[in-house]
Amino acid sequence: MDKLLKADLYRIVKSKLFLIICIITGALPILTVLLYKGVELLSSAVSDFADIGGLVLSGRQLIGESFILSSNMGLILPIFITIFVAMDISNGTLRNKIIAGRSRTAIYFSHLISACAVSGVLILVNVAIFFGLTCLVFGYGAPIDRAELVRIVYFLVTGLFTFFFSASVSTAITLSIKSSAPAVIISVLIGMGLSIVASLVHTADPILTNKWFCLIPTYTNTAFLAAGRFPADAFWLGLLSLIVSCGLMTVLGLLVFKKNDVK
Repeated sequence: MDKLLKADLYRIVKSKLFLIICIITGALPILTVLLYKGVELLSSAVSDFADIGGLVLSGRQLIGESFILSSNMGLILPIFITIFVAMDISNGTLRNKIIAGRSRTAIYFSHLISACAVSGVLILVNVAIFFGLTCLVFGYGAPIDRAELVRIVYFLVTGLFTFFFSASVSTAITLSIKSSAPAVIISVLIGMGLSIVASLVHTADPILTNKWFCLIPTYTNTAFLAAGRFPADAFWLGLLSLIVSCGLMTVLGLLVFKKNDVK
């Protein structure tokens, strides 16, 4: 599988689509911070807001949006991963791999690992730029003590695994239905649906009275994680939910892919 993985990663990095997604990865946080700054200035200029000190934003508040699947990179990366995997099908590369004797399991995991690796690198770069700019423009908004550093680590780990989960969904759906357009729609809808559920749960239980809600995939990296305290047991439950969800999606996708006809 090493050669398959190297070939898939090479095709991704050398593609024009990857250059486009890299530009978006760097430009999106810059545009987002500028937009928030404009909103802050506008709110300060409006008399009703000015009377109460305007809209106060901080890096600690805004960074919570980085790993949410219903916005920004959460909507863009599934599209990129889906198109990349679908291209392997449409140009006959997938069929040639099977004819050459490559096992479907190796092919599937090569795509999955490539998707996770690229998604992980891009989202971390995106978050690093966004985090740096928000802190530079708005300040962090809280003392960065030991407890805060632990919370940031929790946030980064669950956020990264959230995008591994997203990559596993996109890979499974694309290799199952073998068409990019419906795969993009389904992948995005799943991400948005889970984010909506997480937001509704957070609204109903803002102080996390029931830590078992963290078993809902993507819940642990909602705005709650960036805004408030986050106990260790809730973190481990959230991480467990993401790992199990990735595993289940991979098993289901692989089972369907093995039974599919590849023409």
